[in-house]
Amino acid sequence: MKQMLITGAAGGVGSCLVREYIDRGYHVYAADIQSDPPEWPAEYCTYIRTDVSDTDSVHALAEKLHEMTDHLDIILNASGVLYEKSERRLEDFDIDAALPMYSINALGPLRVVQCCVDLLRRGEDKLLVNISSEAGSITTHADYIKRYDYCMSKCALNMQSVILQRYLSKDGIRVLLIHPGWVRTRMGGPEAPLSPEESARGVALTVDAHRHDPENGMYFDYDGSPRPW
Repeated sequence: MKQMLITGAAGGVGSCLVREYIDRGYHVYAADIQSDPPEWPAEYCTYIRTDVSDTDSVHALAEKLHEMTDHLDIILNASGVLYEKSERRLEDFDIDAALPMYSINALGPLRVVQCCVDLLRRGEDKLLVNISSEAGSITTHADYIKRYDYCMSKCALNMQSVILQRYLSKDGIRVLLIHPGWVRTRMGGPEAPLSPEESARGVALTVDAHRHDPENGMYFDYDGSPRPW
């Protein structure tokens, strides 16, 4: 059975990604900070409570994974936050309060990869998927004039992914960045056009389409369309 790690697994899109990959025959190690996660079939999913903003917590996650498996085929980083207080103009923006968001959105995935990349090297699929955002695109960032923390954290995640692809290509590891769309979750709000299920299905199909196609870029929308940097 193929095996994968999904972080941010208890969130709207994250939870649907867990179910999507269970249906595809993977055993999913689902990591999230929530103490009361969704119910998934235990034979196909193992939940590990993890705070990706805490290095010790991520080390503990890695230790548990190494006890339970000798490989991961996919690492999918879906952890991410958007705080209400980030919707502030320059004069009112609390710069110091932005640090926790950076620690989750940008450094969280890097902590996970650093601790678990040896398992990914031994996998078959050898895929690292980071859930990014249109907000991380300098070209098409929806003309934000606020949300410095969120936009900048996702842009940092994009640069991180480029560096990781350069470093990990020698190991046959493919890195993908995917914008999940505007989704009806707590983060996206009730007016968003996509359901979490539609987004998760699109993400999985985009991963399928580009997993062995490094010549056609690495930054995509959930529907497979290339996303400009």
